[in-house]
Amino acid sequence: MNQYLLGIYKGEVSNPLNELMEDTSKISKNSITTISISSPENLTLLVGEEESQLSTGLTDQYYLLTKELQKLNHYQDKFYFVYDYRNRKKVNNPTVKCFPLIKITISGTKLQNLIQTVKDIKQDVFAGFKINLEESDLLIVEVLLSSPMLEVINKGERIPESSQCDKHYLYLSELTELLSDPTLCNSVQTKAITG
Repeated sequence: MNQYLLGIYKGEVSNPLNELMEDTSKISKNSITTISISSPENLTLLVGEEESQLSTGLTDQYYLLTKELQKLNHYQDKFYFVYDYRNRKKVNNPTVKCFPLIKITISGTKLQNLIQTVKDIKQDVFAGFKINLEESDLLIVEVLLSSPMLEVINKGERIPESSQCDKHYLYLSELTELLSDPTLCNSVQTKAITG
């Protein structure tokens, strides 16, 4: 089962699932669950559990879910959400898959900075975060984007040198470098784009 990060709550959420599902069942069939971590403070991660690979259609559902959750008075200003873009990103093809740019190990306290770094993107890509919990409350986070170049890399093919001056390639390289910063992550495990 894939777990995709939707939001972070600082502290422990007491039995939120029934209420969340009641409030969001009309717009989302996603299975919503929480992950509790304490690294070093107590955090609750809100995640969507999916059997399928993240797609732009799912990111759009998560965006709508986020907007509904933000209307709940008792959750206002308590969650930091992944899918709360200032301007909604258009989903032209909801079946387009999101592929990993980078996989990093990170503490919960750095997670918000990671999300914000990716949310500051200016290009027309959809960001998602696949989450796994390691022992010692460290997280393994895969940063996923809808990107034809990442799809090529995922198939085991090389990016042609002629494309390495491409604006999108340079953007992916710059984002990889930003996310590899030791002040942001504990370690980088794999890189799709290498210098």
